Amino acid sequence: MCPSRATKVLTRDIISPVKRSVEGLSDLIKEYEKEQMEREIYALLPIEWHEEMRIYTENEFASVITRDRGMEVVSFDEINKNYNSNEFNPRDGELIEAADHLAAFIEAYMSIKNGMISEELEDAKSSLKSRYKHFVKAEIRFGEIYADFE
Repeated sequence: MCPSRATKVLTRDIISPVKRSVEGLSDLIKEYEKEQMEREIYALLPIEWHEEMRIYTENEFASVITRDRGMEVVSFDEINKNYNSNEFNPRDGELIEAADHLAAFIEAYMSIKNGMISEELEDAKSSLKSRYKHFVKAEIRFGEIYADFE
């Protein structure tokens, strides 16, 4: 199971815009996921995996690299300038977040299309589409993808 999915098993996959629609809900869910990872998951894993799992589950949208000292959070610009090779195992958090938001948009879109209409889903769909209208990352034109769902 993907590390970020492990925590979703605990809380279900509530899309970010819906989590943000209720003040404090996102922080509450994040804290619960962290507690449950400590209590239920880390005990089952080798200790040398814990740091990487924490990055993936607690800071999933960070841009990171791997070096001798372990994983380091770096900026997108640093990755492109200094660490954009396999030896550093770079992870572009901004691209991962954009893909996560696209998945949330599609989930909201499909829910609405299938009759589950709510103000939160409509707002989530609209705000994500607006946010990524002109966003291009790794030559992916996210606005064009969102436009396909009209």
